[in-house]
Amino acid sequence: MLLRASGEKEGNDYDLNIVTSESGDGGVLHGALLRELTEAAIGGKWRDLAEIRTRAAGLMGEQSAVDTLTVASAFNGITRVADSTGIPLDPQTEATTHEMRNHTGIAEFEYARKSARYSR
Repeated sequence: MLLRASGEKEGNDYDLNIVTSESGDGGVLHGALLRELTEAAIGGKWRDLAEIRTRAAGLMGEQSAVDTLTVASAFNGITRVADSTGIPLDPQTEATTHEMRNHTGIAEFEYARKSARYSR
């Protein structure tokens, strides 16, 4: 939601489908690298992560690479807590994100598949 709103404000067109696709950058600067960095961290691919982090630091700067990993880790933790406790979306978030969740395929997300993917 915020990415789409900030894109409209700045005159950029971001593709929100990137969140459920296998590749691409979504129109975000270094988007493919951000995906690669995040997926290595969340997937526990530590050897890959060291190389990707070095590459990211060279392209984006050390602080941006660290910030990316911090945000990815925080969101992963928040999502796991919410999923494990069965916390549903609040009504306002559910209403305001309905179109985006359907458009990107998030509404069809299978939690069992997610657990199998990230439980290592």
